Amino acid sequence: LQKFSQETLFYIFFNMPRDILQAYAAAELYNRGYKYHRDLKAWFGLQDERGETRWTIFDPNTWEKQFYDQHFDPAGFLTEDDVRVKILPFMAPNA
Repeated sequence: LQKFSQETLFYIFFNMPRDILQAYAAAELYNRGYKYHRDLKAWFGLQDERGETRWTIFDPNTWEKQFYDQHFDPAGFLTEDDVRVKILPFMAPNA
């Protein structure tokens, strides 16, 4: 998934619900600096705009990143551990 574009990762995330690929796409988006907000159900990223760091939000309806200037609670972001793909013992290759 490291070679996929961010648009492809968003496509996998939004179009393959409850699939293991959705979980892997979410983990890769986190690796690239995006964070998922559990309450707003949206992906956020930080972007430098003329020396100022601003939040962007990925809008799946327009398939674009947009600046997000509304107040939100950053505690709503899932942690990296929340999105890390967990391999169950029976799924391990040598099980």
